[in-house]
Amino acid sequence: MNELVILTGQSGSGITSSKHVFEELGYYIVENIPFDAVNSTLEAFVNNDYKTNKFCLIISLIKAHKVLDLAKKNPHFKTRLVLLTCDLIEIQKRYRLSRHVHPRCFMQKISLKKAIELDLKESQDLFAYADIYIDTTSLNIKALRFNLYNRLSNHVGENITTISFISFGYKNGTPMDLDMIFDVRDIPNQYWVESLRELNGLDQPVIDYMKSFPITQEIIDNIVKFLDFQLECVQQTGRPMYNIGIACSGGQHRSTYVANYLAKHFSNKYRTVVFHRDSPDLNEENLGLI
Repeated sequence: MNELVILTGQSGSGITSSKHVFEELGYYIVENIPFDAVNSTLEAFVNNDYKTNKFCLIISLIKAHKVLDLAKKNPHFKTRLVLLTCDLIEIQKRYRLSRHVHPRCFMQKISLKKAIELDLKESQDLFAYADIYIDTTSLNIKALRFNLYNRLSNHVGENITTISFISFGYKNGTPMDLDMIFDVRDIPNQYWVESLRELNGLDQPVIDYMKSFPITQEIIDNIVKFLDFQLECVQQTGRPMYNIGIACSGGQHRSTYVANYLAKHFSNKYRTVVFHRDSPDLNEENLGLI
Protein backbone atom coordinates (compact mmCIF):
# COMPACT_ATOMS: atom_id res chain seq x y z
CA MET A 1 0.00 0.00 0.00
CA ASN A 2 1.31 3.45 -0.93
CA GLU A 3 1.49 6.07 1.79
CA LEU A 4 0.24 9.57 1.05
CA VAL A 5 0.63 12.49 3.45
CA ILE A 6 -1.11 15.78 2.82
CA LEU A 7 0.86 18.52 4.57
CA THR A 8 -0.93 21.78 5.17
CA GLY A 9 -1.13 24.58 7.70
CA GLN A 10 -1.12 28.30 8.24
CA SER A 11 1.31 30.27 6.16
CA GLY A 12 4.26 30.92 8.47
CA SER A 13 3.59 27.92 10.72
CA GLY A 14 6.62 25.93 9.57
CA ILE A 15 5.63 24.20 6.32
CA THR A 16 9.00 24.80 4.65
CA SER A 17 10.96 23.48 7.64
CA SER A 18 8.66 20.46 7.80
CA LYS A 19 9.25 19.71 4.13
CA HIS A 20 12.89 18.89 4.91
CA VAL A 21 11.79 16.23 7.42
CA PHE A 22 9.71 14.51 4.76
CA GLU A 23 12.69 14.59 2.41
CA GLU A 24 14.91 13.00 5.05
CA LEU A 25 12.33 10.26 5.61
CA GLY A 26 12.31 9.35 1.92
CA TYR A 27 9.05 10.93 0.77
CA TYR A 28 8.58 12.06 -2.83
CA ILE A 29 7.21 15.60 -2.50
CA VAL A 30 4.98 17.63 -4.80
CA GLU A 31 4.00 21.18 -3.83
CA ASN A 32 0.94 23.31 -4.52
CA ILE A 33 -0.52 21.49 -7.50
CA PRO A 34 -3.87 22.72 -8.89
CA PHE A 35 -6.89 20.82 -7.61
CA ASP A 36 -7.68 19.63 -11.14
CA ALA A 37 -4.27 17.94 -11.29
CA VAL A 38 -4.60 15.93 -8.07
CA ASN A 39 -6.06 12.77 -9.64
CA SER A 40 -3.48 12.68 -12.43
CA THR A 41 -0.70 13.23 -9.90
CA LEU A 42 -1.89 10.31 -7.78
CA GLU A 43 -2.09 8.13 -10.89
CA ALA A 44 1.48 9.11 -11.73
CA PHE A 45 2.58 8.11 -8.22
CA VAL A 46 1.04 4.67 -8.70
CA ASN A 47 2.14 4.00 -12.27
CA ASN A 48 5.68 5.39 -12.32
CA ASP A 49 8.88 4.15 -10.74
CA TYR A 50 9.72 6.68 -8.06
CA LYS A 51 11.64 4.05 -6.03
CA THR A 52 9.48 4.84 -3.03
CA ASN A 53 5.94 4.19 -1.88
CA LYS A 54 5.84 7.30 0.31
CA PHE A 55 4.47 10.52 -1.15
CA CYS A 56 3.71 13.96 0.24
CA LEU A 57 1.47 16.65 -1.22
CA ILE A 58 2.05 20.12 0.22
CA ILE A 59 -1.27 21.88 -0.18
CA SER A 60 -2.56 25.32 0.81
CA LEU A 61 -5.27 25.51 3.45
CA ILE A 62 -7.72 26.81 0.86
CA LYS A 63 -7.59 23.53 -1.09
CA ALA A 64 -6.69 21.09 1.68
CA HIS A 65 -10.18 19.80 2.54
CA LYS A 66 -11.10 19.13 -1.11
CA VAL A 67 -7.76 17.43 -1.80
CA LEU A 68 -8.10 15.28 1.33
CA ASP A 69 -11.59 14.13 0.34
CA LEU A 70 -10.41 13.27 -3.15
CA ALA A 71 -7.28 11.45 -1.99
CA LYS A 72 -9.14 9.33 0.55
CA LYS A 73 -11.29 7.94 -2.27
CA ASN A 74 -8.21 6.55 -4.03
CA PRO A 75 -7.82 2.86 -3.05
CA HIS A 76 -4.10 2.80 -3.84
CA PHE A 77 -3.15 5.06 -0.93
CA LYS A 78 -3.34 5.15 2.82
CA THR A 79 -3.90 8.90 3.22
CA ARG A 80 -3.11 10.99 6.29
CA LEU A 81 -3.32 14.69 7.03
CA VAL A 82 -0.55 16.60 8.83
CA LEU A 83 -1.74 20.00 10.03
CA LEU A 84 0.48 22.78 11.38
CA THR A 85 -0.94 25.77 13.20
CA CYS A 86 0.26 28.75 15.22
CA ASP A 87 -1.41 31.52 17.19
CA LEU A 88 -2.14 34.90 15.63
CA ILE A 89 0.38 36.95 17.59
CA GLU A 90 3.29 34.59 16.87
CA ILE A 91 2.47 34.43 13.14
CA GLN A 92 2.39 38.23 13.00
CA LYS A 93 5.78 38.35 14.72
CA ARG A 94 7.26 35.85 12.24
CA TYR A 95 6.03 37.87 9.27
CA ARG A 96 7.43 41.09 10.72
CA LEU A 97 10.82 39.47 11.20
CA SER A 98 10.94 37.75 7.80
CA ARG A 99 9.31 40.63 5.87
CA HIS A 100 7.65 38.07 3.61
CA VAL A 101 4.26 38.80 2.07
CA HIS A 102 1.43 36.52 3.17
CA PRO A 103 -0.02 34.76 0.07
CA ARG A 104 -3.56 35.88 0.91
CA CYS A 105 -2.47 39.52 1.14
CA PHE A 106 -1.34 39.35 -2.47
CA MET A 107 -4.18 37.20 -3.84
CA GLN A 108 -7.10 38.68 -1.90
CA LYS A 109 -5.84 42.24 -1.33
CA ILE A 110 -6.38 42.08 2.44
CA SER A 111 -4.36 43.05 5.52
CA LEU A 112 -1.88 40.71 7.16
CA LYS A 113 -4.05 40.43 10.27
CA LYS A 114 -7.10 39.47 8.19
CA ALA A 115 -5.06 36.96 6.17
CA ILE A 116 -3.81 35.27 9.33
CA GLU A 117 -7.31 35.18 10.81
CA LEU A 118 -8.65 33.45 7.68
CA ASP A 119 -5.80 30.92 7.83
CA LEU A 120 -6.51 30.26 11.50
CA LYS A 121 -10.22 29.66 10.87
CA GLU A 122 -9.53 27.21 8.04
CA SER A 123 -6.96 25.34 10.13
CA GLN A 124 -9.49 25.04 12.95
CA ASP A 125 -12.03 23.62 10.49
CA LEU A 126 -9.50 20.94 9.49
CA PHE A 127 -8.51 20.00 13.04
CA ALA A 128 -11.00 17.11 13.31
CA TYR A 129 -9.54 15.50 10.18
CA ALA A 130 -5.86 15.75 11.13
CA ASP A 131 -3.92 12.56 11.87
CA ILE A 132 -0.97 14.59 13.13
CA TYR A 133 -1.56 18.10 14.49
CA ILE A 134 1.28 20.31 15.73
CA ASP A 135 0.98 23.75 17.28
CA THR A 136 4.27 25.47 16.39
CA THR A 137 3.68 28.63 18.45
CA SER A 138 6.36 27.83 21.04
CA LEU A 139 8.63 25.72 18.82
CA ASN A 140 11.82 26.84 17.13
CA ILE A 141 12.84 25.18 13.86
CA LYS A 142 14.96 22.55 15.58
CA ALA A 143 12.17 21.58 17.98
CA LEU A 144 9.59 21.46 15.18
CA ARG A 145 11.76 19.16 13.07
CA PHE A 146 12.44 16.89 16.03
CA ASN A 147 8.76 16.75 17.00
CA LEU A 148 7.55 16.04 13.46
CA TYR A 149 10.28 13.49 12.77
CA ASN A 150 9.33 11.47 15.84
CA ARG A 151 5.62 11.57 15.05
CA LEU A 152 6.10 10.56 11.43
CA SER A 153 8.59 7.79 12.09
CA ASN A 154 6.33 6.29 14.76
CA HIS A 155 3.08 6.82 12.87
CA VAL A 156 3.05 3.49 11.05
CA GLY A 157 1.17 0.24 11.20
CA GLU A 158 -2.50 -0.53 11.69
CA ASN A 159 -4.66 -0.04 14.76
CA ILE A 160 -1.79 0.94 17.05
CA THR A 161 -2.03 4.31 18.76
CA THR A 162 1.12 6.38 19.19
CA ILE A 163 1.08 8.12 22.56
CA SER A 164 3.08 11.34 22.74
CA PHE A 165 4.09 12.62 26.19
CA ILE A 166 4.99 16.32 26.02
CA SER A 167 6.59 18.02 29.02
CA PHE A 168 6.30 21.78 29.35
CA GLY A 169 6.27 24.66 31.83
CA TYR A 170 3.23 26.84 32.33
CA LYS A 171 5.39 29.97 32.43
CA ASN A 172 6.09 29.49 28.70
CA GLY A 173 2.48 28.92 27.71
CA THR A 174 0.39 25.80 27.13
CA PRO A 175 0.74 23.86 23.84
CA MET A 176 -2.47 23.90 21.83
CA ASP A 177 -2.06 20.43 20.31
CA LEU A 178 -2.71 18.43 23.49
CA ASP A 179 -5.58 16.02 24.10
CA MET A 180 -5.18 16.20 27.88
CA ILE A 181 -2.90 17.71 30.51
CA PHE A 182 -1.63 16.42 33.86
CA ASP A 183 -0.39 19.08 36.29
CA VAL A 184 2.48 17.70 38.41
CA ARG A 185 3.30 20.89 40.33
CA ASP A 186 2.31 19.19 43.59
CA ILE A 187 5.61 17.29 43.42
CA PRO A 188 8.17 19.26 45.50
CA ASN A 189 10.04 21.73 43.31
CA GLN A 190 13.78 21.12 42.88
CA TYR A 191 14.25 24.69 41.70
CA TRP A 192 14.45 25.84 45.32
CA VAL A 193 17.30 23.41 46.07
CA GLU A 194 20.39 25.28 44.93
CA SER A 195 22.44 22.17 44.14
CA LEU A 196 19.65 20.86 41.87
CA ARG A 197 18.55 24.09 40.22
CA GLU A 198 20.69 23.77 37.09
CA LEU A 199 20.01 20.05 36.64
CA ASN A 200 17.00 18.49 34.94
CA GLY A 201 14.47 15.74 35.52
CA LEU A 202 16.65 13.09 33.89
CA ASP A 203 19.60 13.71 36.22
CA GLN A 204 19.87 11.13 38.99
CA PRO A 205 20.19 13.60 41.91
CA VAL A 206 16.92 15.21 40.83
CA ILE A 207 15.24 11.82 40.45
CA ASP A 208 16.46 10.76 43.90
CA TYR A 209 15.15 14.00 45.39
CA MET A 210 11.69 13.50 43.89
CA LYS A 211 11.55 9.86 44.92
CA SER A 212 12.27 10.83 48.52
CA PHE A 213 8.75 12.29 48.73
CA PRO A 214 5.92 9.70 48.77
CA ILE A 215 3.60 12.13 46.97
CA THR A 216 5.72 11.84 43.81
CA GLN A 217 4.93 8.16 43.28
CA GLU A 218 1.35 8.66 44.47
CA ILE A 219 0.78 11.25 41.75
CA ILE A 220 2.39 9.07 39.10
CA ASP A 221 0.42 5.99 40.18
CA ASN A 222 -2.85 7.90 39.93
CA ILE A 223 -1.96 9.17 36.46
CA VAL A 224 -1.08 5.64 35.37
CA LYS A 225 -4.33 4.29 36.76
CA PHE A 226 -6.35 6.85 34.83
CA LEU A 227 -4.38 6.36 31.61
CA ASP A 228 -4.72 2.58 31.78
CA PHE A 229 -8.44 3.12 31.22
CA GLN A 230 -8.29 6.21 29.01
CA LEU A 231 -5.75 4.85 26.53
CA GLU A 232 -7.75 1.64 26.09
CA CYS A 233 -10.69 3.83 25.06
CA VAL A 234 -8.48 5.84 22.72
CA GLN A 235 -7.09 2.68 21.13
CA GLN A 236 -10.58 1.31 20.53
CA THR A 237 -11.60 4.43 18.62
CA GLY A 238 -8.73 3.85 16.20
CA ARG A 239 -7.04 7.19 16.80
CA PRO A 240 -3.50 7.07 15.37
CA MET A 241 -2.02 9.72 17.71
CA TYR A 242 -2.83 10.96 21.22
CA ASN A 243 -0.95 13.85 22.82
CA ILE A 244 -0.62 14.06 26.61
CA GLY A 245 0.86 17.13 28.26
CA ILE A 246 2.82 16.88 31.52
CA ALA A 247 3.05 20.32 33.10
CA CYS A 248 5.08 21.94 35.85
CA SER A 249 6.21 25.52 36.39
CA GLY A 250 9.31 25.73 34.21
CA GLY A 251 9.40 22.50 32.21
CA GLN A 252 12.85 21.52 33.50
CA HIS A 253 12.53 19.16 36.47
CA ARG A 254 9.22 17.62 37.45
CA SER A 255 7.46 17.45 34.10
CA THR A 256 10.48 16.01 32.26
CA TYR A 257 10.87 13.24 34.83
CA VAL A 258 7.20 12.29 34.83
CA ALA A 259 6.93 12.43 31.02
CA ASN A 260 9.88 10.05 30.66
CA TYR A 261 8.52 7.75 33.35
CA LEU A 262 5.12 7.50 31.68
CA ALA A 263 6.56 6.99 28.20
CA LYS A 264 8.66 4.07 29.44
CA HIS A 265 5.80 2.63 31.48
CA PHE A 266 3.40 2.52 28.53
CA SER A 267 5.96 1.53 25.89
CA ASN A 268 5.15 -2.16 26.28
CA LYS A 269 1.61 -1.61 25.02
CA TYR A 270 1.77 1.45 22.78
CA ARG A 271 4.22 3.29 20.61
CA THR A 272 5.38 6.10 22.86
CA VAL A 273 7.17 9.34 22.04
CA VAL A 274 8.48 11.84 24.57
CA PHE A 275 9.15 15.48 23.72
CA HIS A 276 10.48 18.07 26.16
CA ARG A 277 9.30 21.41 24.81
CA ASP A 278 11.08 23.65 27.30
CA SER A 279 14.20 21.49 27.79
CA PRO A 280 15.18 20.85 24.15
CA ASP A 281 18.66 19.54 25.00
CA LEU A 282 16.99 16.53 26.61
CA ASN A 283 15.39 15.62 23.30
CA GLU A 284 18.78 14.89 21.75
CA GLU A 285 19.86 12.94 24.82
CA ASN A 286 16.60 11.03 24.87
CA LEU A 287 16.17 10.76 21.09
CA GLY A 288 12.49 11.30 21.81
CA LEU A 289 11.73 7.64 21.25
CA ILE A 290 11.10 5.11 23.99
